[in-house]
Amino acid sequence: MLVRRNLIVAAFVVFACILLLTSQRLNGPFGSDYLGGSKEQQQQQSSQTTPHASTQTATVNVSVPHDDSKETLQVAPAPAVKPGCENFPDMSNIFVVLKTGASESYNRIPTQLMTNLKCVPNYEIWSDMEQTIAGQHIFDALTDVLPDVKAHDDFEIYHHQAKCPIDQEHCNKGYDTANKGWSLDKYKNIHIAESNWANHSQYDWFFYIDADTYVSWPTLVEWFKRLDPSKPVYFGSVALLGGFPFGHGGSGYAVSKAGMKKMFDGKSKVANKYDEKATTTCCGDYLFAYAIKEEAELDVQNMFPTINGEKPYSMPFYDGHWCQPIITMHHAASEEIDELDKFEHNRHFKSPVLIKDVFHDIVQPKLRNDHDDWDNLSDDEYYFDPTSRQFDENETRLRKKESEYNDAEKQAHLGFDNCRAACESLSRCVQFRFGKGICATSTAVRFGKPAEVQKEAYDNLKSGWMVHRINEWAKKHDKCGTPKFPKLKDESEI
Repeated sequence: MLVRRNLIVAAFVVFACILLLTSQRLNGPFGSDYLGGSKEQQQQQSSQTTPHASTQTATVNVSVPHDDSKETLQVAPAPAVKPGCENFPDMSNIFVVLKTGASESYNRIPTQLMTNLKCVPNYEIWSDMEQTIAGQHIFDALTDVLPDVKAHDDFEIYHHQAKCPIDQEHCNKGYDTANKGWSLDKYKNIHIAESNWANHSQYDWFFYIDADTYVSWPTLVEWFKRLDPSKPVYFGSVALLGGFPFGHGGSGYAVSKAGMKKMFDGKSKVANKYDEKATTTCCGDYLFAYAIKEEAELDVQNMFPTINGEKPYSMPFYDGHWCQPIITMHHAASEEIDELDKFEHNRHFKSPVLIKDVFHDIVQPKLRNDHDDWDNLSDDEYYFDPTSRQFDENETRLRKKESEYNDAEKQAHLGFDNCRAACESLSRCVQFRFGKGICATSTAVRFGKPAEVQKEAYDNLKSGWMVHRINEWAKKHDKCGTPKFPKLKDESEI
């Protein structure tokens, strides 16, 4: 009896252990498998025990049957904009076109993608070779150029770079990419624009820039809000070639939807009409102006200094170049584009950017009393002894008449300190430079660029600024009132 009783107790203990283990497995993370639960119920169980791995998914409501009740799961919404673009303006009606060349694209495009183009929603990049850079497709602008024209010497680099099986930098060692690339560039502009209209005609504005152009997009957007895209217009910073005006490509130029329509709509192979002419023309921006004049009867309108061909360190700051909004700056190196991008982010994309803002934030902090081996581009008036050496035509033209000298100016050519004294004696002089026996003064502020060190110390350039005078002038002129954007012909502000 005792043995039998012990066997019954042992069996009961074993049964209880099995029951307990089964219960734990049924209530565990895989319990639904053993209960025969549905796949949806398993997903629900998993969602309750595991946090969402990403917030970049759309909001989804999922209703799952469970004990005759409904539970709703809500996934976090995706961010509305890219990080860093939270205050960026609406550019949905503007199409941006950036032009480059294969020999420079890897030096220029990555910076543009990370900075100036980062928040721009609608754009294309065009070159003289099809490429993909950091996932960004680069279009070949010359695909449809006439075959006979492609046989021209201008296309030597086009065929040369297409044969390169490795990186262009190594293939172009000892190759004159600057001049050869420039000869090729002039064929691009009209072909790019024709493709833009064929594929993106829904946009109100088409804005063209180069790879070394910086654009203040918030300022551009605010300006374009005041303009009417239903009017055919073409505008930029005007340059002249043989007396013919055109929108300088590096400064950037714009064409309205109506202007593009008038140039290309209902026509085919417009660009091919000008391929042959490009062989005897210097520049693609000039040829574009020539074509839009012929095809759409449009003349370029000058929007300088809002559309600008200078960058902060070469730009002159003075009364007439101070309170205007500024949209583009040209010849900007990658580091300078990054600096300008940080400048706009620090402003939280506040619009508009005025010329004076560029001075205060970027140029003014760098000014100093003097700077060795530096050219601050002073070029209003020259002082020198005409008998000391041979001077060229431009130097002679800029030399101030001796009959107009004050006492300090008579000594200006003797050295850097004498040049400073001459500048101090002139109430409007704000900077000066001395080198090669020439003292040059200026009434506009420029920061300038490094000057090459010469063999003879006498020939080295040294620059100086009247910093206190400049700061006082800037302070007095700091209030600009309501910003005034340039107006197009027959256009009133909205």
